[in-house]
Amino acid sequence: MKDSKNRRGLIVMFVLSLVANVVLLAGIGIIDSKTHFFKRVGMSMGICELRPKDRGDYWCNRGWTNTLKKLDYDADVVFFGNSITCGGNFQDFFPDVKICNLGYPGDNMDGMMLRVEQIKAVHPEKVFVMAGINGLRRQPESVFEEKYQHMVDSIKSAVPDAEIYLQSILPLNYSMRKMKKSDKIKKTNEKIEVIASRSGCVYVDLYSLYEKDDEMPKELTRDGVHLFPEAYERWMEEIRKYIE
Repeated sequence: MKDSKNRRGLIVMFVLSLVANVVLLAGIGIIDSKTHFFKRVGMSMGICELRPKDRGDYWCNRGWTNTLKKLDYDADVVFFGNSITCGGNFQDFFPDVKICNLGYPGDNMDGMMLRVEQIKAVHPEKVFVMAGINGLRRQPESVFEEKYQHMVDSIKSAVPDAEIYLQSILPLNYSMRKMKKSDKIKKTNEKIEVIASRSGCVYVDLYSLYEKDDEMPKELTRDGVHLFPEAYERWMEEIRKYIE
């Protein structure tokens, strides 16, 4: 009987210890995730300085860059951006042009800064940039301008002989995103146009191609941000004069 009670006691202690450890690990995970969340917010607002290894995808990017370098590929055109760029099948529209799509879903300007070396790795003659929508809502205008200018300067330094095209941020469909209408994207595009002018780049106004009543029409977007495949056609036609 005594041995049985001892065994039950040990089992109870083991279960309590296991539960305590699970709770502890969960608590650490929550604190860590919140820390990273606030750090990312701080970075987007210009409060915290970005360190390359702060990003969870740091080593993935390093590996991707290494692969591009060892391919020894000479691209005619690079498209550099986030998920909107990633979704564009530019090669289909320009079959006779060697294109490298460096669109990375979810990327912001901090992340793109860490990927500039990827552009250099493929030796393009032209670079089309689309950046800024991710994190824009909570980012002060002055911080946006500083980050964008720094990114452009870095691209120009990496590929000094390439022609750089700065494409405007596309409009959103605010009802699909459950957001109030805002003119922040329009104001930000004005900043990009100014940066293009003073940096010797070409500004490409894609916003006007997609905007209707200050937002993206529902028939062009699957979620208020990303384009349907067929909606890319007007984009391609607009930049055809620069590519061909």
